[in-house]
Amino acid sequence: MSEIDTPLVRAVNVHKSFGRLEVLKGINLDVTTGQVVCLLGPSGGGKSTFLRCLNHLEKIDRGSVWVDGKPVGYRLSQNRFYEIREREVALQRAQIGMVFQRFNLFSNRTALENVTEGPIQVLKVNPKEAHETAVRLLERVGMMDWANRYPAQLSGGQQQRVAIARSLAMNPKLMLFDEPTSALDPELVGEVLTVMRGLAADGMTMIVVTHEVGFAREVADKAVFMFDGIIAEEGIPVDVFSNPRHERTQQFLSKVL
Repeated sequence: MSEIDTPLVRAVNVHKSFGRLEVLKGINLDVTTGQVVCLLGPSGGGKSTFLRCLNHLEKIDRGSVWVDGKPVGYRLSQNRFYEIREREVALQRAQIGMVFQRFNLFSNRTALENVTEGPIQVLKVNPKEAHETAVRLLERVGMMDWANRYPAQLSGGQQQRVAIARSLAMNPKLMLFDEPTSALDPELVGEVLTVMRGLAADGMTMIVVTHEVGFAREVADKAVFMFDGIIAEEGIPVDVFSNPRHERTQQFLSKVL
């Protein structure tokens, strides 16, 4: 396989258990550069756990996760995987932006300071350069007018847009979204999805755990349905939503469409 053909993200036979509960039962998934992949399915199916495995927030029990040709959380030597130090994992994570359900902003930092913190502390970017980048990104997500406000002074939708800007400030190769609108009031969902549509249009590689079927149908290049720790079905959204083959996918769509 040539470098051009190599997926940006490759999950190979990923298994994860918590005690006796097997949450992921051998997940295989490829995501190419610029693709938007939406993970859908009922709660408890393993979607969020899988997302956290992609940046080593959860250590997998078996299998491997590769981002940009390198194993996440490990180094490969003589056909064996060796776990790397936390500092090296942190540098890998810096290339993988993640936006959570809860916005996880620093409560004692303004919106602007939240966006500059990572580049300055982790990437050792010059503060002036980090400030300029933060201003550009806050403008991009429509939050520059609130740059000097603290998270408690912002709505949920505004906080989530700041969280997206904060992830983008690290100049990631990949963005992970873990149900980014599920904690928002319905009238605030649209403003976050608009930002995400813009990222997709700009060619950002994105893996999105979501219950927003309309967004998945409109924006995703690939829809993936997960149930009980497996991928039951994946494909082009128009095909998957219009003609689901798996019985569990049919049941799920009959309830949400």
